[in-house]
Amino acid sequence: MGKQYIATGNAPQAHKSDILGVEITARYTITASSDGYANYWDNQLRENQSPNDTVNRQFINKTGIHHISSYENILPDSTVKVVLVALVCFDGSITFQYFINDDISTIKVVEGHPFKSHCWAPGFHKDPESKQDYFLITQATGATLVNHLNIVAKDEDVTISFEKVGEMTPKKSVFPNSLAVSPATDKKVAIGYVNGDVYLYDLILFKALYTFQSTELQLTNKPGKSSAIPRVLKFSPGGKLLAVARDSQSSGALTLYDVQYGENVGNLAMPSHSTSTSIGGFAHNGWIMGLSFDSTGETLASCGFDRCVRIWNVETREREATIGLSITDLEDTEHDEMMDKSIASGLAFIKPGLRAGPGGDNNEGLCVVSFDRGVRWFREAGGV
Repeated sequence: MGKQYIATGNAPQAHKSDILGVEITARYTITASSDGYANYWDNQLRENQSPNDTVNRQFINKTGIHHISSYENILPDSTVKVVLVALVCFDGSITFQYFINDDISTIKVVEGHPFKSHCWAPGFHKDPESKQDYFLITQATGATLVNHLNIVAKDEDVTISFEKVGEMTPKKSVFPNSLAVSPATDKKVAIGYVNGDVYLYDLILFKALYTFQSTELQLTNKPGKSSAIPRVLKFSPGGKLLAVARDSQSSGALTLYDVQYGENVGNLAMPSHSTSTSIGGFAHNGWIMGLSFDSTGETLASCGFDRCVRIWNVETREREATIGLSITDLEDTEHDEMMDKSIASGLAFIKPGLRAGPGGDNNEGLCVVSFDRGVRWFREAGGV
């Protein structure tokens, strides 16, 4: 029997527009929206509280936010914990917010950073050996900028700075629409381009190690662009596997690659005889918008335009569960069910122990955000 997930709470009307990203830190679930706000939802709610009772809403940019990435670390030789959040906006700018010791009242904006325009997909690398952390950002020009991330704390006075050390650019200038940074010590970066290719780079040498190419045909009327855009990339926790979600016409394909040898090690797909899909060979009946590995790397979750979340067993390559989304899931009943826009736009696993409530200490959680402006929290069933 595959894994099953139970809804544990939701925040209807969480934003005033589409929610486009979600990140999980030890204390907060952070959502970002095209309404220009980043919302910080407390993971440690008491039983008599709803998510909206304690949410901290931060206005970022009137053009809206399309990408979010977070960094969390207790600084070396220090007792100060820093959470740094990168929020990329539709005008090409980035806003960095940070707070210390899980106290949202300490939140501040990083002033004077060098990233002012043309920015798209961000990513952090927290060095497991605590030698040097990195911040990366893809650019509309085709380049991906590589920067040392330097954070210094004197008591609770924190200084954050960025130092450019190089960039990664393919031979042909193509828009880099997706990015993933390996959490492992080998320091690898995956970048997806709109021509369908995914490059695996060495973060230190800025050198392409492998190219994972799409088997889809190029769009002849749009040179340099493919119908199989790699929309989302995600490394497994140990950095051994890379999951790539590509558009495949109106469906979503999901492929796993071995990072060490550069090999395709399997596709995750619904069987063609399934009663829940009319298309065989694809993971979703719509574009895939979000990917997340659980803390062990044994499970991968995907979500997308078909308004569902699929839970995959990485070893067997089989689907273990499907969570369907509907506007009726949300406590707000004012929505029009005939105009259900519960497209799953992002998701993230939540490590055991981070969420309060039944099963929070023992069970892996899952947060899903969607175009219906709702935030939904789930936990794995059993073991309470």
